[in-house]
Amino acid sequence: MQDLQDDGTKRAVPHAGQPGGGGTVAAFEEAYLQYAPRLRKIATGKFGIARPDADALVHDVFATYFLHASSVRKLEPYLIGAICNAARYHLRRAGNAGVLFCDETPCAATPSDALASEIERKVMVSRMLARVGRRCRDLLHRYYVNGETTQAIACGMQTTPGTVLVFLSRCRAKARQAFQSMTGRN
Repeated sequence: MQDLQDDGTKRAVPHAGQPGGGGTVAAFEEAYLQYAPRLRKIATGKFGIARPDADALVHDVFATYFLHASSVRKLEPYLIGAICNAARYHLRRAGNAGVLFCDETPCAATPSDALASEIERKVMVSRMLARVGRRCRDLLHRYYVNGETTQAIACGMQTTPGTVLVFLSRCRAKARQAFQSMTGRN
């Protein structure tokens, strides 16, 4: 299947006069029969690709070889490199899909009712907090998220804990009004 070129290098160019081939199609068929099992073994063994996917990759490699046979200098290294590249690309593509869909089982990235509810709740809270103003937003964040006491907040604001409680009450009322205006709930 390899011919000696004018410059003395071997080139994998099947042709009609090749011994034992009987034609271009026969030469490609011979190459497929000789190398396909090895390429399949590389894809499944080295890269852990499932057999059906490995078969498809082997067919793709040979289709590419069929189109570019005239530029192939050494057939075996070309095919091995091509299956390795195809397998790596396949794994990258499958890995990206796995991150999104986590194969067959649900995962954190899979949209579920709980995840959708969580996202909806967080978006609602952020929109609601955007409506209450910076001072209330900071006060509610310090008290509810950071867990600061009214005494600590009062020291930072240079006021009394009682005043902080009044501010918190007013900020909660503003937040409740913002929520009601956004949702239409009373």
